[in-house]
Amino acid sequence: MMRLTRRSLLSAIPALGFAGQALAQQPVAPTGTRIVPQQTERDMDYTLDAWVDAFGRPTAKVMINGAGPFQFMVDTGSTTTVIAARHQAAMGAVVVGEVLVAGTTGTAVMPVARLDSVQTGVVTKSGLRVAVLSDDGLAQADGILGADVFAGRRLSFNIKEKVVRIEPSQRQTRIAPMGNMRVRNGLLAEIEGKVGTVSAKLMLDTGAQNCIANMALSDALKKAHPRLTRVDNVRVYGVTGHKVVGQFIALPKVNLKAFSVVDAGCVAAAAPIFDLWDLNTEPAMIVGVNLLSRLDSFSIDYGAKVFDAKAMAELIARNPSALG
Repeated sequence: MMRLTRRSLLSAIPALGFAGQALAQQPVAPTGTRIVPQQTERDMDYTLDAWVDAFGRPTAKVMINGAGPFQFMVDTGSTTTVIAARHQAAMGAVVVGEVLVAGTTGTAVMPVARLDSVQTGVVTKSGLRVAVLSDDGLAQADGILGADVFAGRRLSFNIKEKVVRIEPSQRQTRIAPMGNMRVRNGLLAEIEGKVGTVSAKLMLDTGAQNCIANMALSDALKKAHPRLTRVDNVRVYGVTGHKVVGQFIALPKVNLKAFSVVDAGCVAAAAPIFDLWDLNTEPAMIVGVNLLSRLDSFSIDYGAKVFDAKAMAELIARNPSALG
């Protein structure tokens, strides 16, 4: 029986293509440049000292209450910022209550701590309330940077140059393209795309190592593409300590409007997160970094509701419709 890790950083399965493009197999020290901001927000440099963790997920350097820097995963699938319990205890951050945290595989009650300041790049949040997760749940990471920090702004991921940027939204500029995504629940980026010939809601999640499909999409693919390779008994583990058992599917072409890929894979599972998102009855899939890492760069503009992407040259060479 294979094991597939979801945000618990336990293992990767590159043999099945889950690891995406050739990213680092060991933790990579963050790199990047920082430029002094100019007078206006539009002229500011929003570069974070950042790059990927051992599983290809983007990370950023974060200062907490003036201490750090700490290594936080940049997670577009998380609505709430999370800190490791060891750091909350070390800095004496006051616990102000509890919160029910919903992960992909289940829910758990976690303490909530108040941080005086959270700073990454030029973005600073004061009095931010964050969930406190056990060190085991985060493994080597110091925390998770959630959408409560970058909501309303534009996140830009340059995979080739290993840089993550937080920028102003282009919603009020003349160069803003027409919106091609929805912001579900005010914080989650969603694309109306296609998996093969099946229309599906695709959730962009840089905190997910791999793509996870709901059972409605799995059933629809059985009818539309009955010859797809499927492998049973794949376990998906989540940060809440729960697991679900699903089925690996070698997907047909996945079209996200801004680009498409013909050789992706996912795990289909009855994951509780689809219940929370009210996405059990229609085809839907979490799009993880095994697919997003195929790109040269991509951006998610929460204010303008725009997802944009640039495919790598090698992806275009083997898949001429990559920007389809």
